[in-house]
Parts: sequence; C-alpha cells; structure tokens
Amino acid sequence: MGLMDWLFVWLNGPKPAARRKRAKSSEAAVGAERRRVARFAGLGARVIIDRIEYDVVDWTENSFRIAGYDGGLIERQIVHFRFLLVYRQETWEWPGVGRVVRVDPDARELAVLFRAPQEPFRTRLRHVVEALKAGEAMKDGKGEGR
Repeated sequence: MGLMDWLFVWLNGPKPAARRKRAKSSEAAVGAERRRVARFAGLGARVIIDRIEYDVVDWTENSFRIAGYDGGLIERQIVHFRFLLVYRQETWEWPGVGRVVRVDPDARELAVLFRAPQEPFRTRLRHVVEALKAGEAMKDGKGEGR
C-alpha cells in the first residue's frame, strides 16, 4: 500500500461491514441445533478413503463424520473418497471430493465437507435424504396428515 492508500484508510476508518460481530450465544445455539437436526445417524453409510473403509457416524447432503480414523489427513486438505449408502436393500456408491474440516486424533474422528455429487448420484442422494426426513418426521409424530 502506498502513502495515499494508508491516508485513505486512516481518514475513513474500517467499514462497518468489515467488522465481524460474534453471534450471541442464543443465536449460535439455534444454528447448532438446526445443523444437528439436518444430520442423519450413520444408517449403514460407509466411506472409503485411501482404500480403507470407515463407518459414518453422521452425515448430511454435503458433509459426513467418520469414526476410527487413523490416517494422515490434516484440516483444510482436499480428500478423494467413495461414499457407500445402503437404502432399501440397495447399495449406492459414488465418488466424491471434499475438504477436511476437523480432525480429532483423540476421538479418532474426521469431518469432511464435500461438493454435491454428479448426476445421477445427486438425485439419488436427494431422494434418500427426503425419504429419511419424512421417515424421521413420522417417528417424531410430526408427519401425520402428509
């Protein structure tokens, strides 16, 4: 930055949009609860990373968390995987690419955020997610009348 740039910044100060405010604890709790509701327990889903198969603890349309991970991935690393999902006696398998968002070596867990799969896998995954949401709503008693 040149002298004029620094002078401009000093005179005008930082923009209010540049400052990030932390969410209130109640707002953060609501966001965490919304994310938790959208997640599904493993339900027989499995992930293959580096030719090793892992159980999925929970997953959504664009992320998963696996248990028993002992590999060498680090946070923010790109990972290629295969996602296997058994639904109604059918096994669906599709390739995926994602980014590691959390590695917990103590609990041996790995969390990955991935891109939506290509067609026709995207449509299949969406159908499974919708069916699981409807099924969970029926178990909770919220789905009567649909």
